[in-house]
Amino acid sequence: MFDFIRDVAPNLFFILFLVFLYQYWSEKREWSKPIKQIAVFLFGALSIVLCMKFTIPTDNGLVFDLRYIPFIIGGLYGGPLVTIGLYLIMFILRLSIGGMVGIIITTTIATLIAVLILSIYEKFTTWSSIEKISFATTLGTYSALTVAVMTVLISPGAGMDQKNWIAYIVAYLVGTWISTRVVEDIRQHELLQRKLIRNEKLEAVSHLASSISHEVRNPLTTSRGFMQLLSEQDVPVHCKEYIKISIEEIDRAAGIIQDYLTFAKPSPEKVEILQTKDELKRAMDVMQPLANMNNVEVQSVLMEGSIKAERSRLQQCLVNLMKNAIEAMPNGGLLSVYSNVIDDKTVVIRIRDTGIGMDANQLSRLGEPYFSTKEIKGTGLGMMVVYRIIESMNGFIEVESEVGKGTCFTITLPMKKRAKEKISLQREVV
Repeated sequence: MFDFIRDVAPNLFFILFLVFLYQYWSEKREWSKPIKQIAVFLFGALSIVLCMKFTIPTDNGLVFDLRYIPFIIGGLYGGPLVTIGLYLIMFILRLSIGGMVGIIITTTIATLIAVLILSIYEKFTTWSSIEKISFATTLGTYSALTVAVMTVLISPGAGMDQKNWIAYIVAYLVGTWISTRVVEDIRQHELLQRKLIRNEKLEAVSHLASSISHEVRNPLTTSRGFMQLLSEQDVPVHCKEYIKISIEEIDRAAGIIQDYLTFAKPSPEKVEILQTKDELKRAMDVMQPLANMNNVEVQSVLMEGSIKAERSRLQQCLVNLMKNAIEAMPNGGLLSVYSNVIDDKTVVIRIRDTGIGMDANQLSRLGEPYFSTKEIKGTGLGMMVVYRIIESMNGFIEVESEVGKGTCFTITLPMKKRAKEKISLQREVV
């Protein structure tokens, strides 16, 4: 058994080393999703090759390794394309080694794992860290158990003794658990660090908003009132045009200050149970004229889902995102709005456009104060409002974008089930 543990150690070292290397190397870089998928595939393929190169020999000629661990980790975190790519790499390598028993076992187990990953991937991305670690560890242990059962059934007596089988299964369990735990811990650390940096910037704007917003709005209101009175007087036409422009700019300043107030007071005031399908339809109806003006087609696939939110702020968030998406398609395009409910726990809303997209640097700065991709046309405060509103609803936003191909905003919110209405019957007293 000790010889077996010595033989399995290189496999574990290669897997964990490459997982550490990828996580610390990639999480520090603001790469787009396709680039990260390529990196996951390359590191996963390298891990599989090394595992199959440094195998665990047995007395009867059969060899074993931990190739399914990088296959599982790469597939779950890389997505469908990475899963298919790693599957083909593993299958080709196993064919080159030969041995009908090994080919049958590898093909069967890899196919089962691939099908399971492809069917569960969308839900996996919404799970908590504990759920992800538990699922990956269970899948890794299942792989080792299946190898053991299939080896005994197909070629009785050709495998390992009982102690080595136990060590083999434990190696899969421990290896998958540690690998997934490393991935989740580093991701959570990086996510927390970025959130703290963004919150520090938001806090500065929030203090500024709470201290000056009310004082600034009062003189603006007075100025607008006098401008309105002047516009009603008998003044030259060109002066009326100047007055009109002044009123518009005062209204614009008042709108910016209203955004500041959103920063200063992010907690909703009038919370109710809302249906995402109805709210999305309402927002799309509001933005339909703008979409028509910009030759943008709007498509939607909406599912009923209940959330706890303030209607006005949720509408502000949805309209802002849809407006940005339409403005990102100056030559027309497609705006796709999608909502779904996952496991009766979370509501997922996706707003996707086929516009100009953003590079990695722009994507990393999205939501910062005064940063805008609209150059002089935007203040950068709109996206800050969106982030604050979603955070106040205990949700989070993920953004995927590629230059020239468009952007997708994914909003994940906790689902709120409607309480059963209690009907009380009152007896009429005569």
